[in-house]
Amino acid sequence: MKRRLQVETEGPHKARLLLDEQDISRGVTGLTLRLGVGAVPTAELELVLLDTTRIDSLDTEITIPSATRDALVALGWTPPEEPA
Repeated sequence: MKRRLQVETEGPHKARLLLDEQDISRGVTGLTLRLGVGAVPTAELELVLLDTTRIDSLDTEITIPSATRDALVALGWTPPEEPA
């Protein structure tokens, strides 16, 4: 999917990452940008996620940090509806 990506830096340790003019900086831990002659630039984003490989309880509540949620929504993700 093609999106507008902007990186604004304020020195070596502070940057803002804007995706379609929405700041997703808080939800991103890394960015890999690939540029090539005659090729569309590609960006790979590393998001703040909780790595859970096994859950033994059906009563476990899974939460996504709001910054990660905002970044995922900006990328086109639709969050599931909350159970009633």
